[in-house]
Amino acid sequence: MAEPWESPTGHFDREEPLQARYTYPLATFGQRALAWVVDIVLLAAIGEVLVHINPKEANGVSALIDLGYMVLLLGGPFGQTVGAKVARVRVVNMNGKPLGYLRATARYFVSGISALVFGLGYLWALKDPKKQTFHDKVCGSLVISLAQQPETEPQNHRDYPFNS
Repeated sequence: MAEPWESPTGHFDREEPLQARYTYPLATFGQRALAWVVDIVLLAAIGEVLVHINPKEANGVSALIDLGYMVLLLGGPFGQTVGAKVARVRVVNMNGKPLGYLRATARYFVSGISALVFGLGYLWALKDPKKQTFHDKVCGSLVISLAQQPETEPQNHRDYPFNS
């Protein structure tokens, strides 16, 4: 079988054990940007509250909250932060399975490198055939769009194809 992202239509295909087929398009740059903005606003609001509670410790605590937020939500079974949920995108590994906590941690730290030099690591997704950023490439992740869910997709989260 050809790799899922090599589809001529630009869709992400995944076979289930019951031979059901689900097709998800790769997330657009706009969807990814929306998810990022929502997450940044949410995390900035939390950071602002922390500054008012304890200004001396706010930066360290805020950094730990940011790390935990990204790793636990993107590495978990749903692969979505609050921003990703709003933008209707999900982060998965190259096989369409949940990213996992180790890869999510690596993705978080490498995303800092993506931001260096005018954010070129993020802008990489505009030209990449798999729509991957630098940190997606390094960590083996894809961001898929859930904006147009297949009609045959299970609606119960326990039956969701990426909840293996």
